[in-house]
Amino acid sequence: MATNLAHNGTTVRGALAKRPWPVIVGGIAARNIQTDDELSALHHTGATVAFGRNETIFNEGDTAKYAYKLVSGAVRLCKLLPDGRRQIADFYLDGDLFGFLDLDDYAFSAEAITNVTVVRYVRSQVRSIEEEDGALRRTLTKMLHQRLSRAQSHLVMLGRQTVKERIASFLIQMVERLDADTLGKACVDLPMGRQDIADYLGLTIETVCRALSDLKRAGIIAVPNTHQIVINDIETLHTIIDGDI
Repeated sequence: MATNLAHNGTTVRGALAKRPWPVIVGGIAARNIQTDDELSALHHTGATVAFGRNETIFNEGDTAKYAYKLVSGAVRLCKLLPDGRRQIADFYLDGDLFGFLDLDDYAFSAEAITNVTVVRYVRSQVRSIEEEDGALRRTLTKMLHQRLSRAQSHLVMLGRQTVKERIASFLIQMVERLDADTLGKACVDLPMGRQDIADYLGLTIETVCRALSDLKRAGIIAVPNTHQIVINDIETLHTIIDGDI
């Protein structure tokens, strides 16, 4: 069950647990996170809410009443097909905004991968403020462009890339979103499991595990545990994406 921690943008001190994402070795987290200044016009409208692991934040088809800023944790945006298959369209990381771009109803479901904390905004209030505040309007327009670019890249990944290229693209995407590249190496803790990765890449979990094992045997990555991947050779991953290996 979602727990309301605070209202009107006020966060209860000590209510936020240690963030499970990201844990980075040799890098800093700088992924186009929306700063407080960019969202200052919304400060008085937000309520801080917590969701537990695997809890649904909103369902596909629900009235799009709220928009969210992810304060901590990770969220998957997904669609469940009639035959039970699931497609994950995107992963949201701390600092990301979501739910701002839907029309009258949510087109996908949003689910907490880990324990998460969000700031929840009433969309009707956001629209009213956006009409008067140019800075907020620019922030949301920038977000729209970023999401469109990411969706186009995801479409190419699903439609044209091989299994190896998809895995390499996913790893590079995570490194770039975390700004974790340090001298050609990176170490990131992934909040999502192998099934989530498979559903994002349009593969089976067995295929994802085999592809990661192949990269591990080649020395390109190391896998200390199921949620941590050490990338030893980022340049080779780029070469794989380019289709040269």
